This record gives sequence, C-alpha cells and structure tokens, in this order.
Amino acid sequence: MIRRNILSDGAVRQQFIDGVLALKDPARFPWPGQQGLSIYDLFVAWHHQSMMLFTPPTQRDRNAAHSGPAFLPWHRYFLLRFEGYLRSALGDPDFRLPYWDWAADAALADPRQSPLWTETAMGRFTAPGTWQVRVVPAERGLTRLSRPRPLDRALGRGGALPTRDAVRTILRDQVLYDAPPYNSTSNGFRNYLEGWEGPARIHNNVHVWMGGDMTDSTSPNDPVFFLHHCNVDRIWQAWRLRYPNAPYVPAQSAPNTLAFHRLDDALYSVLREATQATPRSVLDPLALGPPFSAADRYEYDTLADLQA
Repeated sequence: MIRRNILSDGAVRQQFIDGVLALKDPARFPWPGQQGLSIYDLFVAWHHQSMMLFTPPTQRDRNAAHSGPAFLPWHRYFLLRFEGYLRSALGDPDFRLPYWDWAADAALADPRQSPLWTETAMGRFTAPGTWQVRVVPAERGLTRLSRPRPLDRALGRGGALPTRDAVRTILRDQVLYDAPPYNSTSNGFRNYLEGWEGPARIHNNVHVWMGGDMTDSTSPNDPVFFLHHCNVDRIWQAWRLRYPNAPYVPAQSAPNTLAFHRLDDALYSVLREATQATPRSVLDPLALGPPFSAADRYEYDTLADLQA
C-alpha cells in the first residue's frame, strides 16, 4: 500500500482528518483505565515518556527515542501503530498515513500560505470546538489539564522549513547511518536528519517553525506531527535505497549504555506486544518483521524529488 502526499490526494487528506478526529474521541476510542482520555492521548503520552527515559540515566542527551540511532526506527514503529488505529477507525485496511512535503512549502514566498493550513486541511484543528489538548508536560512528568485548551501553533515565528537542496545534500553526503558516541554530537545520516548537526537542522527545524505544541515533548498533540514524521520516514527510506549496504548501527554487541538503540533491542513501548518491535524488525517497510505483518507494509508514492 502507498503513503501519499497529503496535498496531492484530497481523499486521503479527508480520511486522515476523519481518522484522527475519531481517535481523539474518548467515547469511540477510549484510553483504557484513563477516564475521559482517548487512544490519541495515549500516543501523546507515549511520545512524552520516550523523551523522559534517558539512556543511560546518568546523562541528559540520548533518550529512548531521540538523539540516538533508534530515532528513525522508533518513530517508524510509532507511526505504524498509529496507522493501524487509523485503519480501524476508518474501517479501511488499505489506508496509509500521508506525509507533508515541507520542502515544497519551503520554496513558497510565504510557507504559511500553503494549502496545508487552510480550514479544509490542517487549519481546522486550531478551531477550539474541533480539537482540544488534554495532556501536557509538567515539571514532574505529564499532567492532565482540568480544562482542555485549543491547539497552539505559531507558524513561522522561529526556525525555517528545510529546503529540497538541504535534504538532498544529506542524502548525498552522509554515507554512514550513525557513529559513536551515538548521541546528538554524532556524525552520520541519522543525526543530520534528526537535526542536531548540519546547517539545516532538518527534522528539529520543522518543529521549531511550527512552534506552539509542536515544540514540546507532547508534540503529537498536533496531528501535523504524524505528517511531519511520515516525511522524515520517507527521507530515511530514500537514504536506505541509495546506500543499501550501509548497516544499521550499533550492533547488539554494543554496551548496555546503548539500550533501546541496538539492532535487536526492544523499541520503547507502552503497548502490550506479544512480540516486541526492534530496529531490525522495521528497517524495510516492504518486509516488516514481527510484530508486524504483510498487512502493515507500505511504500511511498515517490522518492524522485529526493534524488540529487
């Protein structure tokens, strides 16, 4: 099945909107054991918790899903599980997440004028009656708001959307997936795409450009999070096809201080999985391993725009 550009397929765009609205509804998709919260809110909390789990806990850089090699496989796992819930909500086993090609919007005179932000697309989520933020970061973990609030965005007040050339540059120049010390100071494709290295600060800069809720550990409060990370995933797939012999690192023989990031480590999860996802199990979206099946496999409508 195909993941498509959200601005080139109106039917997929509407399905995504309908699906996330359904998952946000506690009456339709409740978070078990959390009265008044939804499965969507569970995904927000899961992302926050991944950022609070430092690996190892003696430092404050690499966590279970960021600033390390597992950044890309963990988010692929996260997207796959969210995508599965969307398929259930929509009753469509063939539905796949769309992506936001922010490099195309970067080429606009004013990216804030992209069709993505209109009321018939992602702009509708800023309407107070449409979308409510229920869980946010707190000094000690996560807190549930006694009075849910509207979604917060501050488009273009900081950062900059990465350009097509910036993306093509890292695809061309970064021939290794990652490198010691496997954190935010590392060389390699993962760290340049994540945005801790390189002038474009690619993934991170999109969060900064969007501002508001997208700058917090609870960034999935904004449904655009999933569109953004789907495009990040698309770029990773383009890199893998360009360098098919570049291995995922570190290997399982690496020290325990790299827990959650080694090839066969269980990716951090709040879900009860009969078989835990690992980086190895999600390396190839067309040949996903357990806990995924052939029904979860996907490819992208195009990677041509990423080829230098």
